[in-house]
Amino acid sequence: MARISKLKLKPEILEKLFSLFFEIVGKKNKKEEFQKVIKELLSPVERVMVAKRIAIIYLLLKEIDYLVIEDVLKVSSATIARYKFIIEKSDGIVPSFKKILLNDKILLFLNEFFDTLFPPGTYGTNWKSAWQRKFEIQRKKTEGI
Repeated sequence: MARISKLKLKPEILEKLFSLFFEIVGKKNKKEEFQKVIKELLSPVERVMVAKRIAIIYLLLKEIDYLVIEDVLKVSSATIARYKFIIEKSDGIVPSFKKILLNDKILLFLNEFFDTLFPPGTYGTNWKSAWQRKFEIQRKKTEGI
């Protein structure tokens, strides 16, 4: 857990700090720029921690089972439950994820449709790639990532 000073900041100063944080981190046009800033700003442990938190929320919104999330992300059930509670009261991160989930559902549907048109064992298809595609679709359904 990160340690911060016991002394509280004034709300105006805190607001300015968050505005500055958004200017530095949030307004990046390219993934490379964002990654450079994050690598300089956060330690490797903090980067993993933030990525896992985002992934937990994403997988919970996809309605992936707790046990699968625990196994894939190597987190505790208490952590998952805490983020499930956060999701229920969220009005910031959940709408952003809803857009991503809609795109993922469309992509999964198209992959499943393609798999039904050209399943493994069909004449004229590459059996190896068809089986890989089938297993990839199954993995995405169960693990969510």
